[in-house]
Amino acid sequence: MAVFLVILEFEKVESYNRARKRIQPLVTCKLSGTAWLVEFDGDASELQRYLEEIILQNDSLFISALNNDWASVNMHAARRWLTERHTIGLN
Repeated sequence: MAVFLVILEFEKVESYNRARKRIQPLVTCKLSGTAWLVEFDGDASELQRYLEEIILQNDSLFISALNNDWASVNMHAARRWLTERHTIGLN
């Protein structure tokens, strides 16, 4: 499985609730209100198709696969989540 950074921006609060319900079944780590780390068995295009049903006309979606070249400051939950999965090297 690959790890992706998913960033969603919503025009309406209802979109956030739909997104949370759609993302919840995936193995995730919430980074902020609208950003998640997501474990997904597929590529970015497949994850986009999975999430597209929650995206309204004025909502935005960004997906990027993570590799082992990352860094963080005070993102303890994300660092722990990535380390526990051994999918990405610790920086």
